[in-house]
Amino acid sequence: MKVNEVKTSTDLDAIVDTLTAAFLEDDPVVNWLIPPGTPERERYLRGFLRAWVKFMLDHEGTAIVTADHSGVLIWEPSPSGRKVPLTAEDEEAFLADIAASTGPAEKRCLQLIEALDSNYPRDLPRHGHVALAAVHPEARGTDARTALTDELVRLAVSLDLGGYCEASSERNALLWERLGMQRIGEPIQLPESDVTLTPMFIPPPGVQG
Repeated sequence: MKVNEVKTSTDLDAIVDTLTAAFLEDDPVVNWLIPPGTPERERYLRGFLRAWVKFMLDHEGTAIVTADHSGVLIWEPSPSGRKVPLTAEDEEAFLADIAASTGPAEKRCLQLIEALDSNYPRDLPRHGHVALAAVHPEARGTDARTALTDELVRLAVSLDLGGYCEASSERNALLWERLGMQRIGEPIQLPESDVTLTPMFIPPPGVQG
């Protein structure tokens, strides 16, 4: 398999390694979540991402990765598209896992999950939620990102799904726009800050936006 060919993966450690390396660099949401200079910042970000990714993979989510795991994209069914709806016990266990692994960042990690959940649009046509996507800093400039997004488009067509995501920066929003996503609704404001996420959506094939 070539480096930038893609596959699905359940290698939690490798997935979290790439996400942590990518988001630690200069992501405004992560800078709000765990401010630069926080002692053991990487440890707490890794703990949060591990809890989140594990929860998604355990509940119908899929991780698409490049062969060397230098590029990662994780998507999950929309709330209405799940085969097995999440229970209150599932969600409580997830929040407890976050609380146990994020130390002083616990409050904001929980606030982020709450903001994403409470602002999730419930009336969109059938779609998947692209929750996390990143390329390891050492793989920037390769075709890893293109390989992942090409596979995402292929899956969307084969499954007859649209896509929803929350872009964590203007740069990321512009990247998603190049794939045909459009900004929808109001930005998601994070507490006690001027940091926002941008909700974006592309309808299923053949459905007008």
